[in-house]
Amino acid sequence: MSQKQTSEELQQEISWEDAVARFLEQNPDYFQRHPDLLARISLAHEVGGRAVSLIEHQVKVLRDESRNLQRQLRELLGNARDNDTLTARIHRFALAMVDARSLDDALDAAADILRQEFNLDGVRLLVRGHAGAAGDDRQLDELLARVKDGKPACGEAPGVPTLRALFGEQATDIKTWAVVALGGASPFGAFAVGSRDPYRFHAGMGTVFLTRIGELLTHALARHRG
Repeated sequence: MSQKQTSEELQQEISWEDAVARFLEQNPDYFQRHPDLLARISLAHEVGGRAVSLIEHQVKVLRDESRNLQRQLRELLGNARDNDTLTARIHRFALAMVDARSLDDALDAAADILRQEFNLDGVRLLVRGHAGAAGDDRQLDELLARVKDGKPACGEAPGVPTLRALFGEQATDIKTWAVVALGGASPFGAFAVGSRDPYRFHAGMGTVFLTRIGELLTHALARHRG
């Protein structure tokens, strides 16, 4: 390599450095608009000057990223614990359905577990034709009309008259509710659950566990309906 080539390459490198320096001087907010770059820049720590300021900014970005990652990890761990708890409750629910010796046994056990294990403030289970109550069948039709495509319906509780017909004395305390159809494509029943917690049930929530409870209850009741 000739001395001329080396000199030209050095001059080109200096020109690039000058261009970068001028760009940063003209755009002092560049790293604020591109904080991800700071996390990838490695600088020697110097006492005083802009280099220290940039490192401090880099440290702040990394600390913020660390805090966000820690928060996400805590949320994941919390969700995992919640899912483990729900899985255990559904397991106990399944055992109770297996042990039920009659339709009434299954309905009573389901209502008790939903209230106690799942901390629900209102529970109502309806099976078409059960106990010969025409009023119950009308309520059942009203509930099934709220279920779209067989998926559980969740959200803000309806008016007090509807709640009172379903949950009795607890009606005025219910803020949110969920309705689950029983029987698959040809529903023969439904259950409604309500909560005082205004955030317990909402339209965008996941319904996997409600669906599983509905499937377990459907199979248990189908065995005893004849």
